[in-house]
Amino acid sequence: MTKLDSGYKVTAKSAVIDVILTVIVWYLFALWFKPHVMSYEPAKVFFWAGFSALPAAGTFWLCLQMYKVTAAHQRKLKQEQEAEKE
Repeated sequence: MTKLDSGYKVTAKSAVIDVILTVIVWYLFALWFKPHVMSYEPAKVFFWAGFSALPAAGTFWLCLQMYKVTAAHQRKLKQEQEAEKE
């Protein structure tokens, strides 16, 4: 591994888990935003709440990716430090 390689590899399994988590968070944000939509029609309320929840879910996805890369890099550094001690 090079110095810039964090050690994190994207797999199909991790991508599916990320998508599932992001959809769950999107749904929770949409439920949270529903009372703030100024309409009485349920379809319009959920549409606008869901549309408003997209940036929040996108931000969650970016934070999740940054966390995974940072955690993988810290694990790699810890392994390298332990290998140097031996």
